[in-house]
Amino acid sequence: MPHGDSLPSYDELAQYAPDASLYAAAPSPTWLNELDLKPAPPHLKMGTRSLDVATWLSPDHFRNGELDVKRRLFADRPEAVFACLSHADDAAHEAAYVVAEWMRVHAGVNVDWSVHPHPLAAVSLHVQEDLALMVFRDGDWHLDALSLCFPSLWRLSDKIGKSTGAVHGPVRHYENDLSRKVDNFFSRLKPDTPVWRRNLTVKPYPFLHLPTPTLPMPPHGIAVTADGSPLWLRSERQTLRALPKSGALLFTIRVQMTPARHLLERRDIAAQMLAMFDSWGDPHSMHTPTMVDAFVPWLRSIAE
Repeated sequence: MPHGDSLPSYDELAQYAPDASLYAAAPSPTWLNELDLKPAPPHLKMGTRSLDVATWLSPDHFRNGELDVKRRLFADRPEAVFACLSHADDAAHEAAYVVAEWMRVHAGVNVDWSVHPHPLAAVSLHVQEDLALMVFRDGDWHLDALSLCFPSLWRLSDKIGKSTGAVHGPVRHYENDLSRKVDNFFSRLKPDTPVWRRNLTVKPYPFLHLPTPTLPMPPHGIAVTADGSPLWLRSERQTLRALPKSGALLFTIRVQMTPARHLLERRDIAAQMLAMFDSWGDPHSMHTPTMVDAFVPWLRSIAE
């Protein structure tokens, strides 16, 4: 993989792809029912919902393969997938043990702390989620510790140590429409009231590791067939939980994928997606133009 400011190519990203056949063979996922597809510009809402701690994380039958990808990334690209600023160590240790205890109680998994010298990195190698730690300092929340194996078009090196405003700087409408809402929400969050939300994007391949602001196109291009191939739906199940001792916030990000063809079985969902896209006016302002141009016409063909 490239270093510095160079961006990875399609072939370089493919080195860390999971076994796509496992995802392709799986039935239509239940998480399609959890998508917030109400017609409205997505930048006007945070879309958070209350969360039962018992369902905080989401281990499933893809766990072994996804953890294998994580282990390879930690071995090959450690500086690209983990960082913890020194002043965040205490909060990171607390976060690690909160995650470990949840996995022990709710998933029957005991963390092997020997797999990495830093507890947050060690525990991240036992869960499918990426783990991001927000610490309040200098009058703002900052992203001060991060285990990031499955980013969606961003890089650890661009975000670590940044304030929430700087982290979300590239997000359209964030500064004007969401910045104050997010900061106030963070400050009000209590340890016993975690929340969650989902997002949705469309990608031309089932790659989990996408540490690049620009999505490289596959060498064969994108020619969408009647069943939606080669497009994939990619959703992040994001949770936010306040830590009782440090007051830091632990943000978890679980990437889930399914072939777009599953919308042929869920035309109700397809119709809702189309209505949502149409309500945006210009969906190019929210998603990669190439993906919109490939996905929306196919979606319209099956939803109308």
